[in-house]
Amino acid sequence: MKVAISWSGGKDSCLAYLKALQLGFSINCIITFLWEKPSLAHPLSIIELQAKASGTRLYKARVREPYFEQYRQAIRDLVKETSIEAIVVGDIAPLDAFHGNWMENVCQGLGIRVIKPLWGMERRKLLEDLISSHFRVIFSCVKKPWFSESWVGRELNWESLSELEKLSREYGIDLCGENGEYHTLVLDAPFFKETIKIPRHGIDSHNGSFYIRVEEAFLEPKVVKG
Repeated sequence: MKVAISWSGGKDSCLAYLKALQLGFSINCIITFLWEKPSLAHPLSIIELQAKASGTRLYKARVREPYFEQYRQAIRDLVKETSIEAIVVGDIAPLDAFHGNWMENVCQGLGIRVIKPLWGMERRKLLEDLISSHFRVIFSCVKKPWFSESWVGRELNWESLSELEKLSREYGIDLCGENGEYHTLVLDAPFFKETIKIPRHGIDSHNGSFYIRVEEAFLEPKVVKG
């Protein structure tokens, strides 16, 4: 099946890409939706490097209010241009008890399937899969008061997972950041042909959160371990 991956540049969309490969889908492109205000947590410059690293075409859909209709038009245009049969999303749970899946609502009546390989996945299992599959994930945005700025740029690994679990027990935060507690960027993945390096970054504080400010980023060959 010919599919597109809905892409934010974070951990969930990247893991969904890997699951799509494992399910045998033919990935035509990744599609990222660009709002009028650029995402601070997911810089376009890094998304462009991710596309190059994975060898996948990047389809940029610029959207503005009303977002629902703009998303629908973007999907129509994508289907017309690429003839994809489905769009793969990294969603793992509904936004709330009153709404279903956003992309399923957007695609209703457009003749395209929505595939959710991570839907209902246990939170710790998802993070374990990322670590054990050798994804390199960093925290690009963390929300106060649960996180300090020292988390920005930090890698997701067994140590940080343990600390996330402690925060979840103490404050009730979602382990995967589903309520906006944190956001991530993926710098390496099993399907990347190159790895992303960010040798210099700063940290900005905005609206109660700390964000990464990428000052330099580039691709470099992966180191093959013998």
